Amino acid sequence: MTNSTSKNLVLNLISSKDSYYSFSSINQELKKENKIIFNQKKWSKINVINTNNEFIILPSKIPEFLKKINIDKTIGNSPSTEKKTKRFKKLNFTFYIKKNKENKIANNINHIGNILLDEFLANTSISKKMYLSIIHNKLYVCVVDKNNLLFYNQFEFSNSDYLKYILLVFEEYKLDRKKTEINLLDKTIKLNELKKFFNKINLYKKSIFEIIDKYNG
Repeated sequence: MTNSTSKNLVLNLISSKDSYYSFSSINQELKKENKIIFNQKKWSKINVINTNNEFIILPSKIPEFLKKINIDKTIGNSPSTEKKTKRFKKLNFTFYIKKNKENKIANNINHIGNILLDEFLANTSISKKMYLSIIHNKLYVCVVDKNNLLFYNQFEFSNSDYLKYILLVFEEYKLDRKKTEINLLDKTIKLNELKKFFNKINLYKKSIFEIIDKYNG
């Protein structure tokens, strides 16, 4: 829920469908919070992590044909939303947030996507790797090849439907089910289900909550 010192209390909240959840990096559990938590005076900083699907990833140098497209209009940007962009070496991650009371109070607002990319693109590898995580029936999938992003997206699912999205990404990017390494950021995804289709499955060195905590300092 917090990172703290003797003087400072930092609140990290995951935003999902107009609800807010605190979390513990130790037991990796989410707790739904009442919005009044934003008004408590004890917090020295409040960080909100958005998980919506209103985002777009573009190369840093935008091709000419894309310059003619109104990206904001395509995504659905409006006077009631605000655009934020995280710049990486070769790409820009842009996401849109609501101009609501809670976001105005928050000190920092980031998207789960740009936090995950910040972590994975910093890893050094000579082969393609997939990273998977689940929060609230939403699957987060990232594929990286030698510090280059091949794919990132988020999929809502029910039951074990998330498997079809993983299989589709493998097929689309011609990944080898026997050789491509899959890294799990939590234990939500059932290992026995994955093992029916894939050989190399590892538990990543950090949970998704530890990655968020590290990103927010």
